[in-house]
Amino acid sequence: MNKPDQQKWIRYVQGEMTGPEREQMDRLLLEDPEALPSYMTALEHCTAPQLPDGEAFAGQIMDRIAPYPSAAEPATRQTGGRLYKILGNQWVHYIAAACITMLFISAGVFDRIAPGNLDAGAGIKQPYSEKMVQKATGWLENIKPALHKP
Repeated sequence: MNKPDQQKWIRYVQGEMTGPEREQMDRLLLEDPEALPSYMTALEHCTAPQLPDGEAFAGQIMDRIAPYPSAAEPATRQTGGRLYKILGNQWVHYIAAACITMLFISAGVFDRIAPGNLDAGAGIKQPYSEKMVQKATGWLENIKPALHKP
């Protein structure tokens, strides 16, 4: 394959080539490592097309973007702002995670996935969830303030 001259690269950059010629130049860019510097040189020699009315173009783009709510705008009551504010609070997430964990512990979900319970005939052992509940209640009893008797 012969190497294209600078004029061909300029025509390629400006989009003046036919479909087969363009495909040939695309293939050349992919396969020939020496083609990239020629392409870059052609890009340097070509001027970027100017918009006839840049302000009008920017206005059209901004009009299309305007219907989307900004992240900086606070949520309003119409969009459920109060609910979003509550659900956005970190403490709600922590409390929900703690409740779900306690529900799983009380339901014995962790007993089913504990490695010691994979063998059903291993004998009766204290369930893992009971151990966790005992540890948690023991910990809570230790931090509970002592009652003063007169």
